[in-house]
Amino acid sequence: MAAPVPVLDEESYLAISAQLDLLRPYHWWRPWPPWDGSAEPDAFVYAHPPLFLQWVALCRGLGFGEMITRIVAALPMAGMFGWAAARVIQRTSSRPPLAAALWLSAPIVLLCLQRGLMPDLMVAALGTVAIAGWLTAGEDGAHWGWQILGGLALGLACFTKYPALALVPALMLHGWRMGRLRAMLPFWLAAAVPWCIGELMLVMVYGRFHLWEVLTRASEISRGTGSGRALGLLVRLPLGVGVLALLTRGHRWVWVPAFVLAAAVSLWGWPQELQAASRGGLFVWAVAGAALVCFAATAALRGWRDRDGDTLLLGCWALAVVGGVWLAHNFAAPRYLLPAVLPLALLLVRAISDTPMGRTLLWTGAAVHLAGGLGLTMAEHRYFQAGSELADRVVERLGPTGFYTGEWSFRWRMAHHGWTFYTGDAPVGALVVAPTHGSPGALPTTWVEVDRFAVSSGLPLRVVDDSAQVGLYAETLGANPVGWSQGPVEEVIAWRVR
Repeated sequence: MAAPVPVLDEESYLAISAQLDLLRPYHWWRPWPPWDGSAEPDAFVYAHPPLFLQWVALCRGLGFGEMITRIVAALPMAGMFGWAAARVIQRTSSRPPLAAALWLSAPIVLLCLQRGLMPDLMVAALGTVAIAGWLTAGEDGAHWGWQILGGLALGLACFTKYPALALVPALMLHGWRMGRLRAMLPFWLAAAVPWCIGELMLVMVYGRFHLWEVLTRASEISRGTGSGRALGLLVRLPLGVGVLALLTRGHRWVWVPAFVLAAAVSLWGWPQELQAASRGGLFVWAVAGAALVCFAATAALRGWRDRDGDTLLLGCWALAVVGGVWLAHNFAAPRYLLPAVLPLALLLVRAISDTPMGRTLLWTGAAVHLAGGLGLTMAEHRYFQAGSELADRVVERLGPTGFYTGEWSFRWRMAHHGWTFYTGDAPVGALVVAPTHGSPGALPTTWVEVDRFAVSSGLPLRVVDDSAQVGLYAETLGANPVGWSQGPVEEVIAWRVR
């Protein structure tokens, strides 16, 4: 059995943690946008607060190897996530086993729980603790301990990733409608403490306000279009929770506005290069995602009208996450939607489990999602394992030195072999190798191809495939969230610089 390899940007966080100074968390550098081959005095433009980087550095400082560090970093976050989700489920659902099954079986949840060195699990765990504290504090806010716990978790979530700030308007809207804003003052004070202290410490070290630096320099980092992100999140949202249950009596109406929303977003966001054969399937994904958005929006409106606090909070929570992906992220990734899966699952169970065939469809949806999630897990690990295997084959055939480009497991393994990352400057005659699916950009057309390496897979399910316009991890990689292909799972081309 092949040794485990880093998935997605886990290799980046391993590399950063090896350089990280806990008290100066942006005193590191690596060839990354917007720097390319040049270096700044610090990495202060890095888009996220440093809490996750500091957490990884602390875990790595325990002296374990890279792959054990993944587990050590992930287990506390996964445990916190599960505990908080259980609290929320118990307080908002009359069918906890069904709600838990629908949530845990979701492909987004299954995939994110396996990525120990990605910040998304940490921010989702802390955000869910914040919601659990808000709910458990009671309508009169009498349980101060829960208020303080939830508030601290919210502040820490916002100091992990700034999009967690989207929870603030959702909670304030709920508190205002339910008359709880004054009673929840300890929650907000507790939330302000870690975030303000963290940002103040950064100002003291770097002399600049980090969030302002990130916002004012956002244009320096590659970003997808607003229309592309809108379509990208719609077609990836169904990987979070199934929509079969919306076919039950009393909820079929949602497909009409969903069709209209999906059509409008598709016409707005369809990339020109998208193959005509792909548009039908992509539209089906978009309709399913739009149905979930319309369902959450309707739940929030109904909760507001009826002063149903739980329904209002769950609807606002889901919409805040989805809106945050569209407004605050550079692209639409399923992992960014992770915090929205639990409220969507709970809303579906609350609305549908007592309708004719409702529970059957919910359990069926959970089973279908579990099968799909296991398939995507296999496809994901095969893809990243292929990147590592190709790096070994490149070095074995071409020698111990050269240049490479690309990301993820291929970059991780090539760095271990001692090759040099290509940043736009290589001497004439040098070799540069690049993967076809995981490369960050086009290479000069004057170069000469000298060799080609490929890895096949018995599983034709694809999570990244440039030729098939498949990019599970971002719409900027490919419009389709998943694909089916008999071609190589990954391929590396060796070029001679001219």
